[in-house]
Amino acid sequence: MRIDTKTRKECKSAAKRSVRSHYFVFVLMCLFAAFIGAEFILSDNFISSRSDVMDIVTRDYEDTIIETEHKAASMTGASVLSDKIRGATELVEFEDEETNAVFSRSAGTINHIINAFTNGTIVDTISSVVLNIVGSKSVADTVMIGVSSVIAVAFWMFVQLVYTSVIRRVALEARIYKKVSINRFLFFMRTKSWLNAALTLTVYSVVSYLALATIVAFPVVFYGLCMVPYILAENPKINPFEAIRLSWRMTRGNKWNMFVNSFTLFGWNVLGVITAGITNIFFTNPYKLAIYSEFYARLRADAIANSIKGSEYFNDRYLFEKCDLNRLKGAYPEAVHVLSAPEYKLENLTGAKKFFAEHFGVVLWNTKDEIKYEENQASRQRIMYMRDEMEGLAYPTKLAPIPESRKESRLSSMHYMRHYSVLSLVTMFFIYSGFGWVWEVVYYYMLQGHYINRGVMHGPWLPIYGAGGIAILIFLFPLRKSPSKHFFATMALCGTLEYVTSVILEYAFGAEWWNYDGFFLNINGRICLEGLLVFGLAGLAFIYFLSPIIDDRIRKINPAKLLPVAIVLIALFVFDFIYSNIHPNMGDGITDGFAGTEQIIPAATSTDAA
Repeated sequence: MRIDTKTRKECKSAAKRSVRSHYFVFVLMCLFAAFIGAEFILSDNFISSRSDVMDIVTRDYEDTIIETEHKAASMTGASVLSDKIRGATELVEFEDEETNAVFSRSAGTINHIINAFTNGTIVDTISSVVLNIVGSKSVADTVMIGVSSVIAVAFWMFVQLVYTSVIRRVALEARIYKKVSINRFLFFMRTKSWLNAALTLTVYSVVSYLALATIVAFPVVFYGLCMVPYILAENPKINPFEAIRLSWRMTRGNKWNMFVNSFTLFGWNVLGVITAGITNIFFTNPYKLAIYSEFYARLRADAIANSIKGSEYFNDRYLFEKCDLNRLKGAYPEAVHVLSAPEYKLENLTGAKKFFAEHFGVVLWNTKDEIKYEENQASRQRIMYMRDEMEGLAYPTKLAPIPESRKESRLSSMHYMRHYSVLSLVTMFFIYSGFGWVWEVVYYYMLQGHYINRGVMHGPWLPIYGAGGIAILIFLFPLRKSPSKHFFATMALCGTLEYVTSVILEYAFGAEWWNYDGFFLNINGRICLEGLLVFGLAGLAFIYFLSPIIDDRIRKINPAKLLPVAIVLIALFVFDFIYSNIHPNMGDGITDGFAGTEQIIPAATSTDAA
């Protein structure tokens, strides 16, 4: 089969239908792919380094060059390179001055961390600790280079690479089925094939990189192997070299046509630049993913029809067609049984108790009746997923060619529609506030090389983290059944909370505790788009994963022992709050805008509502 003009139009039409049917899923998974650096771009440097980070990089390079000049006078080109670096820095600083205050994109939390690793800031900081232990600079540097390399390679193999195949699995299921549950993102874990996926995609990437060195052969190799992540998404147990050979055979005669298809999307890429990446986020990236999913489906069908060598690896029939309903009902008898049973209801909740439980998900304490209710709800939620599969609305995991593990006792008990007790909420407030404090202290220590007690208060807590987390749990409780609504509501709630807090702190103390002036789509430097998107992503993990786990652990603690601890923490917090209103925590590295204080890198965008 040739991917000619007619076929491309058919694939694009089908891709648009797929994106429309699962719009939120496509946008979210492509957005996350861009944030972790797996693939896709948000815009021309939507997330890029700030000028002050560039200054650090430049100084590092200049120091290296000067040291090299002293050690090896024969390297005559070093001084020329140094001049070029200085010139490049001056150009970057000039461009930053001309950047629009709202559409600027000279900063980003993710790139602060990435650049801190790549320019050696974090490595140097940790290396100094190792140096104090081993007593040798050369040994310390060797250890840190080795550890950093291992961490970087592991993240690349097991997170970035594997995620590219994960989203292709989801995209393929979205072609056929109306519903794609969140547990489909755990496909490689459920099939116990994460390691094989990482190895396969590593081999695929290495081959592609080697082809890149030839320049001329790279486009041919790129399009010849582009189906490997899709093949792996269908058959996660396939041998790495078999996947590569199969992709090459599938694309034989179609490489040029797929290359031409890239040019037909040129207009969308230009629009992405014009809109500073907005169209990339909300349409172009999901659209591209859906198009190539359609290409794969058609090339796969053609390979099976022509019995090409290796087509036996295309073994997931119901990933591309729906199963007969009679067979599905026979495969899911437990779903019919559980859903036919009456739903357990809480009969002892009346008046104010019922109001807070139904509208905010809050109860005074978790009684046995409450626990029984949650277990019943969690069981029904699991069965509802099965019902979707039984009715042909979702991929039938019980009919998959590779059995998927169902050992999810810990995860399956995390019913996110649970009711949180007052004691649990108080405890979680301090847990999240403490986590925020530790995160920012470590973050700024790595970036600036010295301890900074972040926040307006003096204690080991940043209350905006705890307040944001509790606000999400309480005020967004009615939206928990809809992840898409919850995502955007979290962005709005956390953005409002961060903006209002920034205004209050500035007018109360005449200082700025954070400033996003260099960030993409910021509003008065108080909030920015990157931060809001991170809030939305973090909010999903917070509601559907993190909070239920923490609540389960809190419930295992004897309330008689936990209550006194909570009272002491509240007393210390109130005292710190009153004292900090009189003598706020201010100074170098904590606040901006004071004469004589150093301008610092703005606070992390993922803070305040993690």
